[in-house]
This record gives sequence, structure tokens and C-alpha cells, in this order.
Amino acid sequence: MSHNIDSMAYYGEKPWHGLGVKVPLHSDAVTMIKAAGLDWEVEMRPAPGAYIDKKGKANRYVLVRMPRHAKEQEILLGVVTNRYRPLQNVDAFRFFDPIVGDRKSSFETAGSLGQGERVWVQAKMPDAMQIVRGDECDNYLLLSNTHTGEGSVSIKFTSVRVVCQNTLMLAMSGGQKAYIVRHSKNMLLRLDELAELISIMQKVFLKAEQEFKRLARVEMVKGRMNKYLETLFPITEAQKKKNETPPKWLHIKEVFESRPDLQMAGVQGTLWGAYNAVVAFEDYRQPKQEERGDQRLERTWFGSGAELKQKALEKANELGNIWLN
Repeated sequence: MSHNIDSMAYYGEKPWHGLGVKVPLHSDAVTMIKAAGLDWEVEMRPAPGAYIDKKGKANRYVLVRMPRHAKEQEILLGVVTNRYRPLQNVDAFRFFDPIVGDRKSSFETAGSLGQGERVWVQAKMPDAMQIVRGDECDNYLLLSNTHTGEGSVSIKFTSVRVVCQNTLMLAMSGGQKAYIVRHSKNMLLRLDELAELISIMQKVFLKAEQEFKRLARVEMVKGRMNKYLETLFPITEAQKKKNETPPKWLHIKEVFESRPDLQMAGVQGTLWGAYNAVVAFEDYRQPKQEERGDQRLERTWFGSGAELKQKALEKANELGNIWLN
């Protein structure tokens, strides 16, 4: 799959990748869909050579992005079975209607990657967390959908640290990384009935705030940083033989000890600071590794970077519970 940003809309400051169309605060779904270039639909058609039964149903279908006007062409996005049901972009936004309708929450970004293979919608929730004085985190819901036939509709819980724009990936109880809705006949009904997600969301953000504040109470005394980094980037046998320190450890320690937002009172020298050093390392990438802004978005929100950031929080919590006892 190509990971170029196909189209995007955003509210507020221009994103770090410099792409997208700016929209006003509290833009409605129609405005956001249009600005984000998501005003197109996906159509299911019998795949070439597919078996057609007596009822006219094929055993395989192709997913086709339909053109919005005469200058656009149809784009083949994927191949699926007859059990698959596409979630149209407009219906993805419908999920947020009861959440953003009261204007306490608002659409923040929306867009697509590749040629529309992945679509996302991000909404900012009310009530920021304050971890220590002057260190706040804004909370978001991030819905993503693939039009390739692979994967499900996922709704992630994220938090953005205001002072540095680190994106923190949160998990539901039991470590589940996202709320999942499968592509099926009942999908739209389930999206309409996701009132339960409001309750889950409140619990996730409350739990995260409690965890973050607990991490800020853990002092990273001698040896603790190495123990934390070992859980994320274990030393290889070759490095042990040569008595070498992993390059990632050195970079993260440099971030931890020098980055201004990690030298704030209540953050400096804490496990909260160490965790954010790892997140900053992943969000803004290792030295000497170049990547486009769209590749970075895919990696840090949906790919290996998102997974590492969730693991970093999980391991920080495990160690924090030990070190506070």
C-alpha cells in the first residue's frame, strides 16, 4: 500500500507534515468531508472470473473508489468476499455526530492515505488532563477505516501532550489497543449504537490520567533508565560481547536529559519524563533516518510506532508499580 497522504483537512496549527486544508473550529461533518477530499464512495462489484450463484451473488468482489467528477478515474482498492460490507466515508463521520453535536467536542483532522486505502477521522474531546502543573494533555478519538478489504474499523484513544505535541497511544482495559467494528451487515447498526463507547472512553481517559500522574511520582534514580529501556530495546548478544550501549538508548537518554519540555518541574528526572522521551524518539524519529511526513503519520498512528508507544506506556506502568512499592 502506498502511504502518501492523498488528502487531508485540519483545524488549528498546520500539522508537522505541512499538508492539508485548514477548516474553522467546530466545522460540521459535511464541511470536514469536503475539505478533506473524502466526498467519494466505494462500490462493490463482482470480481473478474468470480463464481456467480443462482441468487446472483458472487464469491469474490472488488472494491472500487468511485470518481467524484469526470476528470477522476475509478480506482481499484481491494478484493473481498460477499460477506464484506464497506463503510462509506460519510458513515464514518456519522459515528461522531452524537459526540461533536453539542460543540463541546470538535473535528480536528481527517484524511486518507495512498489512494484512499486508509481513511481517518480525529475528534478532540472536552476536558484536558493536567499531569503536573503546566503539563496538560488533550484527549482524542481516532477512527480509522481501510477500503482494501483488510482489517476492521478501529477507534483508538489518544492523548496529545500540549507542550510538545507528543501523541500518546492509550489502551482499553485488558490491554486492548482499540475498539473494533468489523465490516459486516450489522456494522452501521453497531456504529449507531456506540453509546457504550462514550462510557469506555471516559474510563480510558480517567485511567490514563491516573497512570500519568503516578509515573510523575517515580524518580528515575541510578539504573532505572537502563532497566526501562531494556524492556523496549533489549541489548543484543553482539552488543553484550562488545560492551556496547544500544544507539537507541543513547538517543533517548539525550532527549530525556536535554529536551526543554522534559526539564519542567515535576517532569524532569521522572518515569513520566522517561516515557515521553521514548514517545518523542518515536514521534520525531531516530537520527539519520529520513522519512516523509505521510510515512511518519502512518507509522506513529497506525503502524510500528503506535505499537511501540503503547508498549512504552505498558512497561512504564509495570515498572512504576514496582518502584513505588
